[in-house]
Amino acid sequence: MQQPELGRRLVALRKEKRVTQEELAEKSYVSVRTIQRIENEEVLPRMATVKILLEALEESYESFSQNQLQNMEPQRNQSPFNDRNTLLISALSGTVYLVAQIVLGTMDVAWLIKDKHWSLMTNIAYISLSAVAVLSYALFASGFITLGKLFENTLLKSACYMLIVAVAGMGILDVTSLLADDVDSLWFPYIIASVSVGTLSIVFGMALIRLQDSMGELSRVAGIIEIIIGVMLVTVVLFFFTYVLMIPAVIAEILVLYRGYEYLSKSQVSAS
Repeated sequence: MQQPELGRRLVALRKEKRVTQEELAEKSYVSVRTIQRIENEEVLPRMATVKILLEALEESYESFSQNQLQNMEPQRNQSPFNDRNTLLISALSGTVYLVAQIVLGTMDVAWLIKDKHWSLMTNIAYISLSAVAVLSYALFASGFITLGKLFENTLLKSACYMLIVAVAGMGILDVTSLLADDVDSLWFPYIIASVSVGTLSIVFGMALIRLQDSMGELSRVAGIIEIIIGVMLVTVVLFFFTYVLMIPAVIAEILVLYRGYEYLSKSQVSAS
């Protein structure tokens, strides 16, 4: 089914259900602007976006499409249902990552302003938490890689792969710093790391904003916060202030992942 037929039929279905564009946007997490562009025949949306809108309107995908919507996206043959567990695990991993980062940030500040020589047990605890943070972030980012594949967001996938490597590198640097005799020698590698992670965070934020058509306004909010965090990291001097913004950013991203999980769960129920 191609435009303009899709736009006309979506308008007719929405009016039949007595649902406004704003109400449909609230139910589907698809932005009002995107719905308007589809109905005005300005764009041909992805099949996944059409499915989200139909589910929000409580309409059968098969009855609406009459087996023709598959022509809109012939390259997607794999069912996304198997990815829902990945999204749920990713959301839970994001919670673990957030807690680990808060504790590590507190320890970093204490290390800088109080005592730069910890006991063996404190060092072991810090190293263990760093490993947990890196592993949980890898699982956390894998959820966005899944969303990137589902909604054909190549920028999101690429940014997440690079961020996994960057976060792992930052973790290794943090652990290495415990063995450094000269603290001043750590500034240069940390500047490089801060600029690198900051740049990738900006790219990640831009990719999240692109995801708003499928995952709603919350994705745009998370993207904006990520961009702000990235800019602060690039400046280096605002590095520690990013711990404050990291909390709402990760919480918003966890909610985006959970929305993706809910979407795939509803799709599986509809298909069964």
